[in-house]
Amino acid sequence: MYNGWLISSAVVAIIAGGWVVLKSREWESRARISDRMRSSPDSAEEPVSRSALERLAWRFAHSSLTRDDFIEIQQAIAATGRSNASAQLMYLLYCWLIPAVIVLLGFAFFGLVGGMLCAAAAFILPRRIIRGIGQSAEKQQNREAVELCHMTRMLMEAGLSLERVMRMIAAQARPLMPKLILRIDRFNRLMESGAERNQALDELGENRKIPVLRSYVLLMKQSSQLGAGVSSSLEQIIQEARDVERSKLKEETNRIGAKITVVMMVFMLPALFIIIGGPAVISIADALSR
Repeated sequence: MYNGWLISSAVVAIIAGGWVVLKSREWESRARISDRMRSSPDSAEEPVSRSALERLAWRFAHSSLTRDDFIEIQQAIAATGRSNASAQLMYLLYCWLIPAVIVLLGFAFFGLVGGMLCAAAAFILPRRIIRGIGQSAEKQQNREAVELCHMTRMLMEAGLSLERVMRMIAAQARPLMPKLILRIDRFNRLMESGAERNQALDELGENRKIPVLRSYVLLMKQSSQLGAGVSSSLEQIIQEARDVERSKLKEETNRIGAKITVVMMVFMLPALFIIIGGPAVISIADALSR
């Protein structure tokens, strides 16, 4: 009886050990995926293996007083391809520390009124500049996504899978899409670490302010689920992006015409009135003086 229990325990231990060995790679892949995906600005886990300044930036960004303001700034910084840690440091430095120093200097050198003006400028301008940089990066990535559609269509027609297409684009198309390549690199890292394709595609198209890339991601997800071709759909996405760019160019052209009209009214019309009516005014003044 004792030998039977011993043999049964040994068999169970061998089976458990084999199961652990078989599942170890899957657990390791999931751990790497969790580490890579742990970049959300809403994460409640405080970083441990960082410097004191980075921990201070993390606490400041996740404070109840500044959390909403940081989320808006973080979205603009993330559009440029920077990490969440960089966004926290930039937020602490450019939106609070430097403005605080400028406010102190403003009150010290320019008095109460000058200090208040310096405070308004120091706290408003950095946020506007960061948002403007983020919007410019999103527009550039939207234009680069059109080139991504072109290259994906060409390579998929040659018989390559999406994973191989992304690896080739990351290796060969960096000068063509310098902003968007950061998102493609993240997609490739997630796929190499064992993530599912849909999960990596969701990360690629997480920014909804890049419509071409968002449409590209939705198309790739539908293609992987249904197994349909993507060439005609990619061509349609490219054509729609071109139409949107044409409409934006027309709007900007109309705005330029309106701006030129305002400039002419402010600067050219007074000069024209002086040139035409100046001699008449001088003649009338001479006649009245006699």
